Amino acid sequence: MTRRTALPRPLAMALVAGLSVAAVAPAVAQPLERARAAQAKGDLRTAQIELRNAVRDDPRSPVARMALVQASLDVGDGATAEKEARTALELGADQVQATAALLRAYLVQNRNNELLRDFPPQPDKPALGAQIAAARALAQLSLNRQDEAAASVAEALKLNPNASEPHTAAAALALVKGDRAEAEAEADRALAADPNSIEALLRKGTLQMARGAVREGAETVGRVLALAPGNIPARLARAEALMAAGDNAGARRDVDAALASQPGSAAAAYLRASLFARSGDWRAADDDLQRIQPVLANFPEGFLIQALVKRALNQTAQAEDSARRYVARRPEDVRGVKLLAGLEMEAQRPDAAAGTVTRYLSRLGPQGQADADTYDLLGRAHAAARRPREAAEALTRAAALSPQDTGILNRLAAARLTAGDARGAADAAQKSLAVQPDQPTVRELLATASMLGGNMGAASAQLEQLGPEGRRGEAAGVTEGTLKLTKLDVAGARASYEAVLRDHPDSIGARLGLARVASATGRPEEAEKLLGEVLRRAPTNADALAQLGAAARPGSPRAVPARAVLESVQAAAPGELAPALALAEVLIRSNEPAKALELLDSQALRANGRNRGPLLPMARSEALAAAGRMDEARESARSALAEDPTSVDARIRLASLTSRGGDARGAESVIQEGLRNTPADLRLQQAYVALVKQARGLDAALAQADRLASQTSALPAAAALRGDLLAGENRMEEAARAYAAANEKTPNPGLLLRQSAALRSAGKLPEASAPLRALLARQPDDLSALMALASLDIMQRRYTEAEAGLAKVVERSPNDAVALNNLAWLVDRRGATAQAREMAERAYALSQNPDTADTLGWILTRAGEPRLGVALLRQSVAAREAAGAPDPSISWRLAYALRQAGDRDEALRVLTPALATPAAFDGRPEAERLLADLKAGR
Repeated sequence: MTRRTALPRPLAMALVAGLSVAAVAPAVAQPLERARAAQAKGDLRTAQIELRNAVRDDPRSPVARMALVQASLDVGDGATAEKEARTALELGADQVQATAALLRAYLVQNRNNELLRDFPPQPDKPALGAQIAAARALAQLSLNRQDEAAASVAEALKLNPNASEPHTAAAALALVKGDRAEAEAEADRALAADPNSIEALLRKGTLQMARGAVREGAETVGRVLALAPGNIPARLARAEALMAAGDNAGARRDVDAALASQPGSAAAAYLRASLFARSGDWRAADDDLQRIQPVLANFPEGFLIQALVKRALNQTAQAEDSARRYVARRPEDVRGVKLLAGLEMEAQRPDAAAGTVTRYLSRLGPQGQADADTYDLLGRAHAAARRPREAAEALTRAAALSPQDTGILNRLAAARLTAGDARGAADAAQKSLAVQPDQPTVRELLATASMLGGNMGAASAQLEQLGPEGRRGEAAGVTEGTLKLTKLDVAGARASYEAVLRDHPDSIGARLGLARVASATGRPEEAEKLLGEVLRRAPTNADALAQLGAAARPGSPRAVPARAVLESVQAAAPGELAPALALAEVLIRSNEPAKALELLDSQALRANGRNRGPLLPMARSEALAAAGRMDEARESARSALAEDPTSVDARIRLASLTSRGGDARGAESVIQEGLRNTPADLRLQQAYVALVKQARGLDAALAQADRLASQTSALPAAAALRGDLLAGENRMEEAARAYAAANEKTPNPGLLLRQSAALRSAGKLPEASAPLRALLARQPDDLSALMALASLDIMQRRYTEAEAGLAKVVERSPNDAVALNNLAWLVDRRGATAQAREMAERAYALSQNPDTADTLGWILTRAGEPRLGVALLRQSVAAREAAGAPDPSISWRLAYALRQAGDRDEALRVLTPALATPAAFDGRPEAERLLADLKAGR
């Protein structure tokens, strides 16, 4: 039978196994006795001191030397163990035992490369060779050389399959590979070879605890402590088991005992830090973690604990750094992901937080399932980053996993409302109220959602349920004001908004509402002042920025004062990107690129870490190009792409600037790089064929479009490229045929919509309806097709069919302002004025633009309220003139309203220039009769 050998056991085991006092010289007998007694009590330091005395008294004793080797290893003193093991070998100690101890000393000191160098394989000596091969495997695993470690494990098992050490090494290899079941099986084999193997018992116990068998693991580790009461790894392993069982006091006793024997134990300090963190003693935990900082990465959860501690101490930058390092090492651990994303949210970097959670979810794969908290965190990040649709998607998944969580349901309702899904918002709010009825803020949200969903009665009913006090809430008051404004009760709306401001002086919604009232009543200077107040409180408010930016553009009648407001807003928040970008756009459009650059290059903007990303360098690129500094513009676009390599806008801009610089091939390469990563991106495909067309002509571009369409990875987007190119050349009938042919190969609703649009542009209105009807036969609820077909029906005066189609759109999408507006026009045309007015009011409430103002103003004028009609029609005329596209038909309707309101002189001033050109428009005969009447004084 092959002789079994083992690594040296702890001192107490060595004495029990036959190292009697009589076997050594009398001079060392007493120190050995005292060492054994100290070991039995777990006092390893005293044991080591006594054994040093024994060696001093009998320096030629290999027995004393080997006992000192083991005691030194037990306290982690690898240097002493190495020195004494070498001396023991020289004095004639058992070669296998002493070499095994020497190998362990190397491993304790992490001298892995030196071990591999100093101890080559010895296949001709089974017992010794097995020990060396097993130790080499452990060193190779520490160096992340798994293939070599596997070969060493195989050699160790071949040389001595009945020894425990080869199986212990095999267990370590299996664990590194992630096969915990095989690791535990190898630990069992090691224990079968040597039931008292400390290493095997420890491995077995920790594996049991890792799979949740905490009690069994603690019992296994307890066997180690019964054999060697001072064994530090066993004591620490039991401390971990006690912590897992919630026995923090027992764990602290074991940790303190370990530190008493081995004050420099990093593992013990780490566990004590964890215990301090559990008790909320963050300073003490931080002190321990600082002591072991150089080796913190060696502990699986070291950076996680440190991140939690630093966060509790408000050292957020250090906390985020530790959390990031933990996630880099353990990307599958959702605890680290949540912590890092939470810290990024606290730092007001929701984009980064969303990215952190999204990367974690992508690792789960399509079959993976995160918990509700993870999806909730992702939803909150998207919402903070102003991506309401993505927020709603994440929160929908969270709500499905935790349907009774009112917090999640409320956030879902808010996200859906922001995304324009009023019905979905109302549904989520109602579910939340079903769980917890007494939620005034949710009832306010439900009222807002009902209003935006077109159900004004339901909105009013929800407000009524709030009672007088509840209706003083900010959201309730804003909703009430908006309901009144929808009904064009301008005075009532103003009163409601002003009441909100009295109770909630910082209300953004009330100021936006008052700005709408001011615009509706022809007081743009008041509206601009209110928008400025909004932006001084919320510099990134998209609604206010869009309105002010539009008003400040060159050519607008309010360009100068609106720009002044925008400049004051930007000056008040110099580090905020959104107002700076809005002002820079106005400056560029005003042919002032130098001022735009000065603004975009300000220190305040660059110092704000939240401004990282492609937006700032993209804006700089635009300003530089406007200033004629093309090389710098290209470099800034390149910087934007470096900030976000997935940014299609940045990639297309860089390609465009590269092409303008004369490097057509370089421009194409920029787009090709993007297509390699996202081959089905339509915008990149369109940019690529446009570059080819510019450099090599239409035929080359068409050929390239066909090549892309033949690639499965580029579909379905690429199927439209040939038709798009032909449409761009105004070859509409050819484009329509190309779309039809592509749809035959790759059926796609978008191709049918394009085919219809091309036929419409070619003047073939009856033919343009056919693709849409084919699409609706397959997908009756396709809103784009219904809208397009209704538009064609209106153009061909098929008003009944158009009204039926738009009614379907509004039923399925009650917040579609365009559909509502067009439907209101059709309904009014057949005389249902009251119904038309309600629709037009909703459309105008949803989107104040020239079209909705025109429709509602005309309906009100003909319903006997010309003064309200004049205000709205005046808005429509002014907006179209500011855009450089005056519409004589709207001027006629304004003139009509003015006459109905009693202002004949202004009606004449409006109508005369509108009829000065021979352009035909609907209502021209009526307009000419009106002009004649006005001139005649009638």
